[in-house]
Amino acid sequence: MPFIHIVLLPVRRDIQKKVVDQVVTQLNELGSHIPFVLSSRCGETVTTRGKQYTHALVVELEKGDQLSAYANHPAHLAVLADIKQIISEETIAMDFDSAV
Repeated sequence: MPFIHIVLLPVRRDIQKKVVDQVVTQLNELGSHIPFVLSSRCGETVTTRGKQYTHALVVELEKGDQLSAYANHPAHLAVLADIKQIISEETIAMDFDSAV
């Protein structure tokens, strides 16, 4: 069963939509750059329940011990630098083994 990595992103309101869309596209394409990423999906919330968190990322890894390799992979580090430019505060991350 896959290992799940979730991140909630508080994107600043003053960032142009095309810049945010580029970051979302990069996040959605992580699976094509990192071999052990089964899927990567990012999108904007459609409700107001998320308070300041405007976007969410869900990444499925083959197994949990790949989280460190994912975090240090050049494709992840590149998009992480872009994320830091558009968020208003710290993100929230959650990781769990979906087999449990």
